Amino acid sequence: MRANKTFSAFFFTLALVYGGWLLIFWPGILGEDSIAILKHVMAPEIHHSGKPAFWFYFIQLLYEKMQLVEIPILLMLFISTLIQARILSWCWNQGLHKTAGFLLVFVSLAPHLVFFSSSLYPDGIYSIAVIGLLFEIWLGAKNRRLSGFALLMIFITLPFASFARPNGIIFLAPAVFLLFLLDRRSRNLLVAILVTWCGLMIAGTNARFFYSHGSIFPLAIHETINFLQPRAMDLARDKPRISPETMEALAKHRPLEVYIKNYDPDYWDTLTFKADGPQVMKMEKAERRIIIKEFFRYNLWQNFPKFLGSRLNIFMTSALADGGFPSLTYAKHVLQITGSQSNYRKFQLHTSENFATEIFNFSYQHRWILWTPFLGIALLFWAVRVGLQEKDKALLLVAIPMLAQLGGIFTFSIASEYRYLLPFFLLP
Repeated sequence: MRANKTFSAFFFTLALVYGGWLLIFWPGILGEDSIAILKHVMAPEIHHSGKPAFWFYFIQLLYEKMQLVEIPILLMLFISTLIQARILSWCWNQGLHKTAGFLLVFVSLAPHLVFFSSSLYPDGIYSIAVIGLLFEIWLGAKNRRLSGFALLMIFITLPFASFARPNGIIFLAPAVFLLFLLDRRSRNLLVAILVTWCGLMIAGTNARFFYSHGSIFPLAIHETINFLQPRAMDLARDKPRISPETMEALAKHRPLEVYIKNYDPDYWDTLTFKADGPQVMKMEKAERRIIIKEFFRYNLWQNFPKFLGSRLNIFMTSALADGGFPSLTYAKHVLQITGSQSNYRKFQLHTSENFATEIFNFSYQHRWILWTPFLGIALLFWAVRVGLQEKDKALLLVAIPMLAQLGGIFTFSIASEYRYLLPFFLLP
């Protein structure tokens, strides 16, 4: 009974803040990715958002009929609140009152987390679901069993954590490894959950075409153009920086000057989405294969310091939240473009909007400390070390997938987006 009261207290506290934010910024935070997925849902034969199948079906189910963007956002806010209340109440019931208080104020109620949670982007719900799933896996591994509520939470979090973003597929691994640590009843029920969601995703993915630009070619082309950038004081070299085969493949698609002119060290978007740019995703498949092959065979190794510098730049720009964010008012533009039936600022809470905007702006101005993912990253390295030293399987089930995520983001990211590191802000 006491545990239920604690959970209810955290749930309604979070619901009050998250729900109040949505009422103020109705129908939610919308950006360019919102336009892409809404157009994809309404005209899948014409538009392709590049988002995974699960995100498409989730938005289609909740948006297509009534065309109200607040419906999927409301459900995401409910799930986000549920997951966080579960973790906070567990901390409180374990006697970790200061920890629960810190996490409530500085993590769960952080303005930017509320911002991302109420946006029609997969990143907010994905990040919270990842933490929720790993929490249940860790607890299940420690107790060697899963309660009914834990199984429900896994059923809810698994699809968002594993299928809402392409890199989430790795979180199926700890769920599978957990099977070997559970009692028979819990194992059978977890197998049923895994088979159900994986089966649905396989069927959904095969039911229609889902475009994806992948990760290897974007990395190869972005860094290849990086290596091509002119240098005022170019060091003497025995070999060319870029292989002749690469130069020939690039020139077949666009003049080299077009690539160089449209290169941005923080984003690859100008290379593919800009109307007068090189639009590299329209490059012939044969040329793309050459770019990838030559990148790993020759170009990377001739420019390795430049590559590491680029990786560090994108990672740090993301971590310090210096990338782009949809504005609090951009939803009006999105609703006009998509023809949504949602009403912009339906409740006309102008005084509250001004107050909430000031709070968000203050948080944004001090984002280098208030938004930092480095606390979570530091705790991650601590967890890996302790897990290996003490052979703590439960801790390693949480730490290793997140370590793999961190390595993947550092190595393959081609856009300086803070939202990619949001799970690490939540990791504490």
